[in-house]
Amino acid sequence: MNQGEQLESLLIIDSFALLFRGYYATALQGYLMQNSKGLYTNGIYQFTRYMLDAIKRFKPTHVACAFDMGKATFRNEMYGGYKANRDEPPLELIPQFDKLRDLVDAFDIPCLGIEGYEADDVIGSLAKQYAAQGRKVRILTGDGDSYQLIDENIEVVMLRKGFGNYEVIRLDNLFEVAGVREPYQIIEMKALMGDASDNIPGCPNVGPKTAQKLIMEYGSVEGIYAHISEIKGKLLERLIEHKDQIYLSRDLATIRTNLEIDCPPERCLYKWNRDKLLPVLEEFEFRTIIRSLQAV
Repeated sequence: MNQGEQLESLLIIDSFALLFRGYYATALQGYLMQNSKGLYTNGIYQFTRYMLDAIKRFKPTHVACAFDMGKATFRNEMYGGYKANRDEPPLELIPQFDKLRDLVDAFDIPCLGIEGYEADDVIGSLAKQYAAQGRKVRILTGDGDSYQLIDENIEVVMLRKGFGNYEVIRLDNLFEVAGVREPYQIIEMKALMGDASDNIPGCPNVGPKTAQKLIMEYGSVEGIYAHISEIKGKLLERLIEHKDQIYLSRDLATIRTNLEIDCPPERCLYKWNRDKLLPVLEEFEFRTIIRSLQAV
């Protein structure tokens, strides 16, 4: 059996997306787990539950986790306001960033990240690298930006509200979910309407409905400007005045897929070792998770 045949499917986990979701799922209810040494663990505990449930549900043969490597990326150099609107993470969550890497490493799952790039860029590059070889890839995240990566071999598994509630986004339901027919049009939409969560400016006073209408009619930002004479009124004025900002926004929203990711199939084969994993879970005092794994 060759290497390509060995890899049936790869699950790429957007690690901090799951960590933040897990933290707030409990913190907003006033429940912050701590071990006996005072370490806050609610984020990494929920992350572990999410990850193990997704592995059970989708049965990947291979798993990889993508991480952000710091705040500063090439996007901040392009646009100083990028993500400048985000608050600092809660103090109880900050120590859990490094502990999450310890946890993932204990599962023998690769922790992948590249300085100057975001986890999305690592996810995009790894997904396209594997998909180009005809392998099935699923991206586990809560971030719709990943829709732009979808192709015949790549699906996005979105975490919806409630534990174990997934929506799988594919080419055949992309329009129903996102309102565009082609994955690249996710980027074209953001170029026009911006993205408040990432502080991407877009074009002022162009919202999702207008952006969708323009992209459905003209296909892309280039298509809009190729037919700019067909657009009238204030919208025309805004598109002309903010053309450079629209193109900048599109560049900011584009996930890079050409990074060199050193993660061959044998490195991400899902094969955790009890002797390595259980001491870390015991340190965190994740007794319920330990019992569930021991039952496997």
